Amino acid sequence: MRLRLKFGILICILLMTQTAYAYPEYANNNTTATPISMPVHSSGNSVGNIVVLQQLVEVDISSVENIIVRETIVFKTTGNYTTDLMIWVPDGAEIMGISRQDMTEEKPAIPLQYVQEGNILQFNDAERLNTTGIMPPMYAIQYVIPRTTVDKEPEYTKILQYPTYINYPISNLIVTIISAEGIDTAIKDEGGNVIQGDTIESGINRVMHAWSSPEFKEFTISTRSQGNTTNILLYIAIGLIILAVLAFPFVQKKMKAGNGDTFVKSAGTLKQKKEDSDNEKKGKGLKGEAVNVDENVNMAEPDLDEFEVRYDAVVSLLNEIKNDRDNGNLSDNEYKKLSGKYKTEAIDLMKTIDELQNKH
Repeated sequence: MRLRLKFGILICILLMTQTAYAYPEYANNNTTATPISMPVHSSGNSVGNIVVLQQLVEVDISSVENIIVRETIVFKTTGNYTTDLMIWVPDGAEIMGISRQDMTEEKPAIPLQYVQEGNILQFNDAERLNTTGIMPPMYAIQYVIPRTTVDKEPEYTKILQYPTYINYPISNLIVTIISAEGIDTAIKDEGGNVIQGDTIESGINRVMHAWSSPEFKEFTISTRSQGNTTNILLYIAIGLIILAVLAFPFVQKKMKAGNGDTFVKSAGTLKQKKEDSDNEKKGKGLKGEAVNVDENVNMAEPDLDEFEVRYDAVVSLLNEIKNDRDNGNLSDNEYKKLSGKYKTEAIDLMKTIDELQNKH
């Protein structure tokens, strides 16, 4: 039954979003931004009397001029509540307005007066909120954040819990991101950890994350242009350097073998030196005459240890690439290109290792 109620609330929000957001005409008409002192909550009228049944934050970063944010919140009182409701907005946010939409009545959204103190918006709708016997109303807030000319990869931060003033428990949180084509997005919590919703729905240039009882107190939406060739070239260069360093002993061994010198000391070659020394002794007859042995066969034989070291290095690089993707430092397209290249190389190395092990 509780699950059905949650889905019912979500459906109502999604169906009425268009109506709830259609209030730009109310901007600057019924509001005041006069600085005020923050209200003091009494023990009988604390923020503990308010819970958030549903909070929807839609962030549109597709415009090059502004980040457009629409928030829809369903507050519910668990007792008598008379002080103001509060919402945190980012620095520089230009408020378009706050309105109330009753979910049980097909009426236009009602604009509400509000005041702003820094990042805190507050408004009072205690009379409606404390009305019993009807569904709680939805409150819609819309604001824009101007982008600068150097803001090529914009970020948006939303604080959900703010000390003293905003501490409403949230039952369900939905974050919808609308981006331009060719832009990848990631969501991080206050600790910088990449987070994803309990459920995720993706569309064309749109992704929705939904959480039940989120534990984080704020989140940041970061963006990155797809096809960042700098990152791809960097990882390719790192891979080539690793392979070149690991292949150097093998190449040097071949060069030394051509002059009849012993192999240089490197990872995986000491064992080969001992085997060559034993073979040389066995290759001589009782009279000291050397048996006709093709030295190039032994010299050119691949070294199993070196291939295993190279394989481990490629696997480590693959893990590093995956971690960067998970942390939002690589886009999905970049990850696919790089992981595909090194996975193929790892498979080839594994086949070679298997062949050498079977020979032994």
